[in-house]
Amino acid sequence: MTLARKLLGVSPDEQRKVFLLFSYFFVVIATFWIQKPIRTSKFLTAVGPEYLPFVKLGTALLILPIVLFYASAVRRYRRESIVAGCVAVFTVSSLAFAYAFSAGSGAWLNIAYFFYVDIYITVMVALFWSFANDLTPLLQARRIHGVVGAGGILGGLTGSALTGWSVQMIGPAQLLLICAVMVLGVALLARSTMRACRLPMPNIHRDEPALSFRAALDGARMTLKTPYLLAIAVMIGCYEMVSNIVDYQFNTTVAAAFSREGSLTAFLGKLNSIIMVASLAVQLILTTWVLRRFGPKTGLLLLPIILGLGSLLFLTFPLVAVATLLFSSDGSLHYSVNQTSKEVLYTTVDQEMLYQAKAFIDMFLFRASKGVSALLILASNLWLVPMGWSIQHLGFISLFFIVIWILTAYTIGTWSSARSRASG
Repeated sequence: MTLARKLLGVSPDEQRKVFLLFSYFFVVIATFWIQKPIRTSKFLTAVGPEYLPFVKLGTALLILPIVLFYASAVRRYRRESIVAGCVAVFTVSSLAFAYAFSAGSGAWLNIAYFFYVDIYITVMVALFWSFANDLTPLLQARRIHGVVGAGGILGGLTGSALTGWSVQMIGPAQLLLICAVMVLGVALLARSTMRACRLPMPNIHRDEPALSFRAALDGARMTLKTPYLLAIAVMIGCYEMVSNIVDYQFNTTVAAAFSREGSLTAFLGKLNSIIMVASLAVQLILTTWVLRRFGPKTGLLLLPIILGLGSLLFLTFPLVAVATLLFSSDGSLHYSVNQTSKEVLYTTVDQEMLYQAKAFIDMFLFRASKGVSALLILASNLWLVPMGWSIQHLGFISLFFIVIWILTAYTIGTWSSARSRASG
């Protein structure tokens, strides 16, 4: 028995396929994390943090029609054709932005790039998992997708570290050229994966419940009439509201502390790489122990409690160090123990209900919460800032949603434990 099979549960005939899918996902996430610090620093220095709520709201409105267009495309065209088309569009776009940034950077260019990066990650991640699911039987997927998903964590760490430690030496335009080359590699990896599977892609794709407009409407009805699903929706909505406020507080605070775009980009890249390492450590060391020892309720409560304490601290000491700690706590805990605990909640849900609810939550609720949080920040800037309201006072809004989040997490954690005992 090989080491890969012992440690990862991957058989010898699956190793090439797993490696190729791992590499594919690695490239998608790495190119995003190369660009994210560039996008944020360019926007903060050229446009200003006070305009972040506007682009956050614009992103929430823009992504929905793109997701619907993508959902329509995957039901009409073969997956490899969509991969080739997306690779072509995003490669050309990366080259165009690289040229534009080398020639000069204006406010509208930075706004367009902000939107582009969000569109890129939304489409490419959805496309990757559609591609992987088409080529992976269900039982095999349960065994190998955990390994494949680790490619995303490693990609995030690599991409953010590359930007953090090289942007001041080679510049953002050159990093975008690297992204263009890496995106081209996606087409090669996709073709190699198909050959490794020795299976043709299906001519007619099955419906994609998580991206279907009709499924999302059915999911809204299902969620509203099912207390368990409604509690999950409330919890996720509260998280998105708080997370976006924390993100705004962090970006506004660091924008005031860094006068040069290159220094800010390097700081964000290095910080993101540290957050990725922390997230991986939490996932490997803390998450499994918490779930086994205490169950999902404790896992769900950790993040809101820590963000609540961090928000109280930032209300008292609105410093860069405190804002960075608050932002880092969100990043390291959300993608590890909080995300895993949330997924455990779905294991007691009927599969048809699950698909419908996730379609509603992933397509509408997730983005609507981002939009509402942007509107709240805009309202505070327009009406409360003139009366003496400062950036740290947004913590009061965060604390309001954190209280609801904690109460909901405690309740649904109790329900989940009762459901597990009843079914097992």
